[in-house]
Amino acid sequence: GINVFRAGSVLVNANRIADCAFSAIRSNSGSNCQMVANSCARLGEVALYAEYTFEGAIIANNIVDAAAMGVSVTNFKQGGRLAVVQGNIIRNLFLRKDVDTRGIGIGVEADSVVSNNVIEGAPAYGILVGWGDFLRDVSVTDNVIRKSHIGIGVSVSPSAGTALITDNLITEAKDGAIRAMD
Repeated sequence: GINVFRAGSVLVNANRIADCAFSAIRSNSGSNCQMVANSCARLGEVALYAEYTFEGAIIANNIVDAAAMGVSVTNFKQGGRLAVVQGNIIRNLFLRKDVDTRGIGIGVEADSVVSNNVIEGAPAYGILVGWGDFLRDVSVTDNVIRKSHIGIGVSVSPSAGTALITDNLITEAKDGAIRAMD
């Protein structure tokens, strides 16, 4: 839908985006990008994406309805870090029929806060914190997660960093509310 590529301090605000084969909004190497108050529906991949060599992203007050993944803040290995993911409603996620299955509400890796989100219907994880060794200083607080396979998965790889997970309400998680993942 909207692609921010190597552009800094871009504000993507108050859009209605639907029926994209991939993402509604994707910021690739765009530091200080803000994705605020967008309505995103029927997306084939990650709805709201901050990736690769970025520092700073705010993903707040968006609605995501039907996507393979709601929000991804990723690529810490390449320098992707520093984000706030707050106040989003993410629901009706699905698994794709290829290797890149997803089914995740929110995924974050480094120097990030995930708070006050509502996630419903994640067939894999409501929130995934870190991936293998790629986890550093993530706070996950005050979220509501309903009807997921696993409520919150957190990396416990030997080289993974720290995560604070507290005061989340998790219901109807089929395979555990909070799980250590290696």
